[in-house]
Amino acid sequence: MLRRFAAFALVALLMVAAPSPQAAAAPLPQTGSDVVLILPFENTSAQKEFNWVGESFADSLADLISAHGLKVVSSDAREMVYQRLRLPLTVLPSRATAIKLAKEAGASLVVQGTYEITPAPDDKSIAKLVGSARMVRVNEGRIAGKPMADGRWATHEFFFGDALVNLQSVQGKLAYQILYEQDDKLPFSMISVVEQATKVPPKAFEGLVKATMTDDREKKEAYLTNAMREFEKANPGGVYKQASFELGHLHLQQGDRKKAAEFFSKLQPRDPHYAEAAFYASLAYQQLGETQSALDVLMPLVSTTPLTSIYNNAGAVATQAARLEKAEAKRDGLVKQALGVLSRAAESAPEDQMVRFNYGYALMLAGKHAEAAEQLREAVKLNPRDPEAVFLLAKAQEKAGQAEAAAASDNEARKIFNAYAKAQTEWTQSQTVSLIAARLRADFNRADLVAQAAVSEPAPGAGDSSSAQALLARARESYEAGRDDEALSDLRNVVRIEPNNAEAYLLTGRIYQRRGDLVPAINQLKTSIFWDMDRKLIDAHILLGRIFLERGDRAQATAYAHSAMQIDPNNPEAIALQRQLQVGMK
Repeated sequence: MLRRFAAFALVALLMVAAPSPQAAAAPLPQTGSDVVLILPFENTSAQKEFNWVGESFADSLADLISAHGLKVVSSDAREMVYQRLRLPLTVLPSRATAIKLAKEAGASLVVQGTYEITPAPDDKSIAKLVGSARMVRVNEGRIAGKPMADGRWATHEFFFGDALVNLQSVQGKLAYQILYEQDDKLPFSMISVVEQATKVPPKAFEGLVKATMTDDREKKEAYLTNAMREFEKANPGGVYKQASFELGHLHLQQGDRKKAAEFFSKLQPRDPHYAEAAFYASLAYQQLGETQSALDVLMPLVSTTPLTSIYNNAGAVATQAARLEKAEAKRDGLVKQALGVLSRAAESAPEDQMVRFNYGYALMLAGKHAEAAEQLREAVKLNPRDPEAVFLLAKAQEKAGQAEAAAASDNEARKIFNAYAKAQTEWTQSQTVSLIAARLRADFNRADLVAQAAVSEPAPGAGDSSSAQALLARARESYEAGRDDEALSDLRNVVRIEPNNAEAYLLTGRIYQRRGDLVPAINQLKTSIFWDMDRKLIDAHILLGRIFLERGDRAQATAYAHSAMQIDPNNPEAIALQRQLQVGMK
């Protein structure tokens, strides 16, 4: 269930209508913390070409509900649970199987639904959608509801119906109903949830969902390309990030690394799946021979997404770049960079043979041959038949003065390394091993990322004030530099830690005002005033006065100008606002 203060803080930053200060003044009840698993809805009609609608319910409801404060099992995590239980992704589970899936996913609630499509009888008509959804409590094994006065249990089923073209609006309303069922004092309106649900043009949304459901590559590319086109048509200059992400994967599978890198690179750090997109973009760049581009994309992930696969590849790319670099100073910097991430990778995954191999390779480039031999020895223990690892181990031992061990390793390399003669000749002549490359992991471990998110995500209201202040300071810098999306992301984290941080709401209001989004700006500024117990943030009052004056609401503008003057009668901006109002009255 929603935690009231945290939910209030989170949804305020998601452009939903916040309550007025008067409404929010009452204490907000603390409730339990449910985790929801949303399953694809079942198409009970004969129109199987509309099966994509069922999948869209699962994805959209998950996004909308999680964005408004309720913990949800993500689509990626749901797919992995299906795989663990060896269930086809297309299966529509019974209630018993749904409960089993939920337990495996750590969910306490399951949302299931059915729908029917009545196709249009002619081109002028519109297909109709009707259906229902219900929530099942996992521990109780029954449909969620409430006890009646006579002691009977009243189950709650949500019914919906509309034209199919209004599918996203239907999903927004249903998401609100599910949230309301958990907490009947929500600090936002149904309209705000529907607005969020309908941000993507219907045709673009349909194209994306259809693309994710087909295995036909030509159809998939056509759906995704059309989705990108429809989104850009409605949002000139905009990019449909989800479709771009899917196109990146599609082109990578087809071996078109240039296009793959292009589409993956369209995602920005604050977008969902950014880490995965950057990982594969770097892989594509490296395979294209653009080592510096690969490194530029991958290195920022080391601090934001600390996964072994990212550490390994960042270290491997830096190692390759160092091996090719002619300038000594730059080469040393790249080697140092490689050692930094690979040492952490080896600490976090000591049984990872690839990491040990790359770390040993980088240590050899750094001239730390004894340490390199130690790492390569571990790599060979993990895979005794790895010819390149055995060869490198022999050379590291040789350089470290371990003559007897080097001879034994060299003899083994002669037996199993097909390119031994060429590699040995190069080593003898130049003490280099250009025939052997550092190793890149080709698959992003999404399971690790999901697990990390589950562990590292702070509970609503958790954290400390120092981290909140650091995030707030960074948000200020991003705002002043015009990086509004980065600022908003940090501000969301601030209010997760400190739901009553008035300055965070003030800065968010400034961003929305600058964007011209006045309704959410008003909500943010009012929320800032509500939490500003000491009445220090005069700017919130002044900004609200200006916004209401701009909208022609002189009464509201006058009220906020008056409150600003009460806080500081000498503030130049407050005085200027009051003069504007007085001039307009003459």
